[in-house]
Amino acid sequence: MKVLSLAWKYHPSITSGVGVACEGLNNALSKIVELTVIYPAVSSVQIEEEVVLSSEDLSEDQWKQIETEYIELVEGGVIELAVRLDPYFVSKQRKYINKYSATSEKNETLSEKSVKEIKIKKVTEKLLFEEVDVFGESVKDKIFLYNRLVEELADNIHFDVIHAHDWMTFLAGIALKNKYQKPLVLHVHSLEYDRVGHKDASWVYDIERFAMSRADKVISASNYTKGIIESNYGLSQNHIETIYNAITLPGSINQNGERNGDLFRVLFAGRIDGNKGIEYFIDIAGKVLKKSKNVEFIVVGRGFGNVIFEEIDGFDELKNNFRYMGFVEREALFELYSSSDVLCMPSISEPFGLTAIEAAFMDLPVVLSRKTGASEILNRTLRADFWDTSKFASHILSIKENPKLKTRIISNNREDIANLSWDKSAKKVLEIFKRLV
Repeated sequence: MKVLSLAWKYHPSITSGVGVACEGLNNALSKIVELTVIYPAVSSVQIEEEVVLSSEDLSEDQWKQIETEYIELVEGGVIELAVRLDPYFVSKQRKYINKYSATSEKNETLSEKSVKEIKIKKVTEKLLFEEVDVFGESVKDKIFLYNRLVEELADNIHFDVIHAHDWMTFLAGIALKNKYQKPLVLHVHSLEYDRVGHKDASWVYDIERFAMSRADKVISASNYTKGIIESNYGLSQNHIETIYNAITLPGSINQNGERNGDLFRVLFAGRIDGNKGIEYFIDIAGKVLKKSKNVEFIVVGRGFGNVIFEEIDGFDELKNNFRYMGFVEREALFELYSSSDVLCMPSISEPFGLTAIEAAFMDLPVVLSRKTGASEILNRTLRADFWDTSKFASHILSIKENPKLKTRIISNNREDIANLSWDKSAKKVLEIFKRLV
């Protein structure tokens, strides 16, 4: 069987978990199908393109931002499009992000004003979206370009089924389905609902809902996500199938980290944005420190702009026990799993949560939000509602003070993840393809 995958390439600073999942699954699929993968690029290459703007006041840097090359060929049967898309783009962030995201109000005003004043028109063909934010992400325009180029490339690719991962590839998948009359499988790793907290009729939500209504099958990363698709996107449960992610290990793992020092280390690992629950983590940390002082709280991950933890309520009381490491490579992250004592994941909405599964593999106890896909697999670990910070703090202190509980959690988690593998997930995906072709 020949499969065309519209996926995300792993790039730590951009794609994070979804890139890890796509590469793990595609590597396994490539063993059992004839697979061609098209990735959005993660590096910039430039060519000139004729563009007419209504404003004559663009700087040289702004022109360079518009003039982007779109196609780059990569060895090994993989095609990389140099359209720089971000799977974690948020059309409308949760409002409380502004408490700790350092963004100038002056710059926001300038950008919004400029979007309205500047329009773009290509000489050779009509744009799907008229307005283009040349000062910012230009996301709508990039999606259109990505779709067009995928269609052009597909003319020279033979395939039986299309497998599209997350919303930025969905429209391209629909275009190929309509043009070539091939079945389309959409793979949902995250949703606009997860990033925003409600459907809110955003254009990203509209794309997701439209695409899923046109797909032949939708794969969800968890039953939690499947439920959201049913209740908030109007799709029948018979149209959706859950296939869990598995573990992708880095090239080398240092398991010599010390956990038996004077400090009990609590780790938070993930993007510093709304759905990961960083504010709840700060509140949890404050409650833990009221009962036990020899605890260190470590945060790794990037945020939107510069993260200002000092602007989060309660941070001043714990800053001496707090360490923010920013982005770390996967090898360093696995070393942190090895040297920490518990992973805390108070996510507001987490489609899967690969970090929790990785931590369990490294024998790191996990305290999970109930609103995570990973909790369906680690169903014997300690869990709480994301807003119940007192319960989270109590769980962390229980692990700290009860070595037998910690040992039992580690043992249970090992058993719970034992059956996960990308090869098994790939076989389940292939069974879906076979039923459709």
